[in-house]
Amino acid sequence: MPQKEPRIESQVMTSSGDAMKKIERFLRLLTWQMFFLLAILLYLALRPQAGRYQFTVVGDDVGVFDTSNSQAWMIKLQKKSVTPGEQLGSGAAPTGEGQATGEGKQ
Repeated sequence: MPQKEPRIESQVMTSSGDAMKKIERFLRLLTWQMFFLLAILLYLALRPQAGRYQFTVVGDDVGVFDTSNSQAWMIKLQKKSVTPGEQLGSGAAPTGEGQATGEGKQ
C-alpha cells in the first residue's frame, strides 16, 4: 500500500483552514448586519408615528390613547386667564378680541 505524501495533507489542511476563516468572517459580518437591522427595526417601531396617538377632550380633561401599546392617560388642563393690562408670554402675539385664535369672550 503506497504511503500518502505529507505534502498533500498539508495542502488539504491549509485550504480547509482558509475556507474556515472565510466562513468565520462571513458569519461575523452577517451577525453585525443582523444587529444593525434589529436596531433599525426597533427604532422604526418605537418612534412616534402619525395616527399613533388619539386625543379626546372632555371638559377640563384630555384623554390620550397610545394605539401601539394600548395605554391611556388622562391629563387635567389648567386654565390661564389674561387681563387686558397684563403682558402676554414672549412667544404670543396680541390678537385683539381673541377672534383670531378661535377664543371668544365668555
